[in-house]
Parts: sequence; C-alpha cells; structure tokens
Amino acid sequence: MVTEQSQSCINCPQHWNNFENLTEEQLARVNETRFEARFKAREVIFKQGSPTSNAIILATGIAKVHIEGYDGKNIILNIVKPKRLISGPGSYVDNRNYYSLTALTDVLACFIDLTVLKDLILENNKFAEGYIKFVSQKSINIFNKLVSSTQKKMHGRLAEGLLFLANDIFESDKFDNILSRQELGELTNMTRESVVRVLKEFNDEKIINIESESIEILDKARLRKIMISG
Repeated sequence: MVTEQSQSCINCPQHWNNFENLTEEQLARVNETRFEARFKAREVIFKQGSPTSNAIILATGIAKVHIEGYDGKNIILNIVKPKRLISGPGSYVDNRNYYSLTALTDVLACFIDLTVLKDLILENNKFAEGYIKFVSQKSINIFNKLVSSTQKKMHGRLAEGLLFLANDIFESDKFDNILSRQELGELTNMTRESVVRVLKEFNDEKIINIESESIEILDKARLRKIMISG
C-alpha cells in the first residue's frame, strides 16, 4: 500500500454521484479529511472483522467485496469499480467491517472519514436521501443474489455472473479474466470444478469464447435466456 494525495474531490471525475448533492463547502470538508492509497492486485484493502473509520471510493481499478466463511469458503457479494461508495453496516452498529475488500487489479482507493459523512447526512437532506437510496439498493442486490444462488441451476447462475461482468463491470462483451475459476464459483455459489465444466460447455456450444486472459460473450441472447430460465 502506498499513500498519496492527488486531485480535489471538487473536480474529481470519479467521485460518488451523491456528492453532487453537497455544497462546495461541504465537499471541501470531505476533501480535507480524506486520503488515498494504492494497492496492488490481490492486496487486501480492508479485512473482515477489523475496525472501520472510513468509507472507500475506488478512483481506479476493480475490487471484490467478499465474506470469509467457514472452512476457508468465501462468498463474493459484489465486484466494485470506481464511483461507488463502499461502506458496510458496521459503520452504524459497532464500527466493524463485516466483509473484506480485496483488489482484483491495481487500485487507487480514496478513504473518506465516516465521521464527516455522518455529519453531512444529518445536515443535508438530499445527501441523506441519496445515502438511504444507496443502502436500499445494496439490500435489493443482496436479496436478488440470494434468490439466484439458491433457486437457479448452475448454468443459470454462471450465465448471470458472466452477464454481470460484461454489462455492469466491464461494459463490454469481451473482458479480462480478473476472477479465477475459484472466484467465479464464489460469485455464483458454485464449486471450482463446476465452473470449469460449465464454462467448457458454454465454450463448446459457441456461447462464449475463452482465451488465456479473457472471456468473450459470442451469443448474448442465448446466455441471457439461460440466465432467465435458470
């Protein structure tokens, strides 16, 4: 980890969109207390169970939000990219992190003082409403993921995971293999062996094309149909 300070929150193109509801003076307060740190791919940004005093916004790079479960089994709750606030439920409960955040690529992370954010929530109604919407959307995403992981068959879960990476993270039908087969399993509630087998089936059926460092979706309509049918 390397700490640094670059451009101001006021003109940063990667800031959380809810910051647009702040006044210039309020945004300056955020900027005065924040700091930045660089992390290499696979480096832990924060650890489940550790104390928390900051929210995080990625300025560059991609990271995974994951729960460390029993017997070394992990669950990937989300893949995050720049402009999205990362702040857990412990911020308002016991100041503990209830999941870990690990860089999947090289990352520049901006650490925002939680005390400042909480003060702004109390004094700025629009900002508070934006924060509530952010928390609510995260809950909806978890509910949808729970239904998918428990009620869909393996092919549907993996199809959903691949479409999520293409549409939401990379915004391209061809994307880098930033997730190992094990991590794809942790994202879709599958074993590594099942991921390898279903990926091969998708590749053999020309639904996707797997290369050494990338995956390309060739038949998006068919993959979407597999995702919906489960």
